[in-house]
Amino acid sequence: MINDSNNVFHIQLQKKEEKPWKGPQEKSKSTLRRQTSKENPQSSLIPIQRRRGLTWTMKKEPRNQKLPSDRDEQLIHYQTTPERRFSTDRAREIIKRIVDETLETVEYSCACAVISRELSDRIKSAVKKLLYDRYKLVCYVAIGQLKDSAVNCSSRAVWNPSADTFTEYIFKNRSLFALCVLFAVYKE
Repeated sequence: MINDSNNVFHIQLQKKEEKPWKGPQEKSKSTLRRQTSKENPQSSLIPIQRRRGLTWTMKKEPRNQKLPSDRDEQLIHYQTTPERRFSTDRAREIIKRIVDETLETVEYSCACAVISRELSDRIKSAVKKLLYDRYKLVCYVAIGQLKDSAVNCSSRAVWNPSADTFTEYIFKNRSLFALCVLFAVYKE
């Protein structure tokens, strides 16, 4: 019995020696860490040290496997300012052309709700063809009856004035008015 208790005690000591407590540790930005994804436990993302400026490089490698030499790195860039600023003049020209073509002969009715949604979709798809990278487009079209009344429209947003912008166009004919606002918000 004495031998059994000594063996148990000795085994417990071995377990404690295998996993000593290291205490709290700080993680630096240059430390390489493995993160497994739920879909593929064999792969991990290994951040490489931060480059100069605002660019980070992420390299996706499978665990315990060597990558083929022809495989390129997957780069993710964080840019706080756009390479090419959104042109509000070009977007306004597109909005004006689409709205004038669509609403030139239309008279106000309850069907204008459907027309405003279609206009919004057409404007967004046409402006997307200008190929501004990393800009999210939000298009707002309001159509109302032109009578002796006043309408106030307002919007609020938190954005970066150096990168984000908007443009608007107001259309009027004999029976209706249309307010079209296009917001271009830069995604970092």
